[in-house]
Amino acid sequence: MTDNASAIHAHPPRAEGADVRAPASGVPDLPTLLGLRSPIVAFSITLLAIGYTVVIASTAGAEVIESFWTAQLSALALALAAIATSLLIPADPLPVWSGVILVLAALAALALAWWHLPGDGGQWWMQMTAPPAMTAIVAGFMALRGRSGLAWLTLAGSLGVAAVWTVDHGAPLSQMMPMTNRVLTTVLPATIIALMVRPLMTLMGALREREMEAVAVEAASAATLAERDGRLSMLENDARPLLEQFAAGEPLSEDQALTARLIENTLRDEVRGRGWTSEGVRWAVRNARSRGAQVHLLDDGGLDLDRLTAREADTLHGELIRTVTELESGTVIARILPPGRDAVAMLTVIDGEVQHRWICQVAPVGLHWAPAD
Repeated sequence: MTDNASAIHAHPPRAEGADVRAPASGVPDLPTLLGLRSPIVAFSITLLAIGYTVVIASTAGAEVIESFWTAQLSALALALAAIATSLLIPADPLPVWSGVILVLAALAALALAWWHLPGDGGQWWMQMTAPPAMTAIVAGFMALRGRSGLAWLTLAGSLGVAAVWTVDHGAPLSQMMPMTNRVLTTVLPATIIALMVRPLMTLMGALREREMEAVAVEAASAATLAERDGRLSMLENDARPLLEQFAAGEPLSEDQALTARLIENTLRDEVRGRGWTSEGVRWAVRNARSRGAQVHLLDDGGLDLDRLTAREADTLHGELIRTVTELESGTVIARILPPGRDAVAMLTVIDGEVQHRWICQVAPVGLHWAPAD
């Protein structure tokens, strides 16, 4: 073959899925932007839990009631679970029913801790104010997660639990206010901060999302331009010598005529079979045609190429590449089916009187090829 014909095989195909793409990274959600999931918040909560345990342990010298440690550790674990869950739930604002359950859990932990402290609390005032500190964190996170109403409901619930405790222990009702002042002093500033900061963080998240979309569009444009430049360069290298020879009135050799047909078919594929366009498909099809096989690529628009992942593209194109690579003669028709079909693509191999068909369907794990019935 001449240099023009052998140039068909001179460019090794790139690996499937190696197209230039913008890095896939999601926009941080609002709790992350607010720093609620930062290591310093986790460290602070850990320190508070340790302090809580130390303060409660200071009652060990008193005549504590039965199951004291079981109740106190259970209350601490329940409060920590409510705190962690309020941070880790991805939906923002926090779902109402999830928030209600977390508030009830925090109030249950508060009641469990208070009712298992010795005496009427007068001589153990520091221990009495430790459990509300955990409740205050839950209330503050409720406000910062967009549920200020639930934050104030937590405060109201804390006052209610304190009122019942004072009546049950014969203490004055006025004691319930200092018992819950940590919740109040947390809910009020947290609500103000949430009202001021959440709209700004929402705007910041929208701006970051728009910026990432712009980066993705820019990366896609750059990949398209690079692909176009590469195709133009290859077309010039393959076609220019033939055009110059044809313009000079010189006849084309058999190999040169083959090269011209391959170039023509490649250009036709990119118009009629856009969904099959990839470097690997292009070279596998050209090599099959150079061996005398016939390959027809058709795209009837049933596949959303903009949403096609790299893995799905590898599956879709990989079967075609394998088929035409093994083909020595005959015809292959690769067709992306119209919208509304059960399958998204079909491969038909015709070798004399024998026909074989494979269909590509959407499966839970992605695209999947299977023999047609």
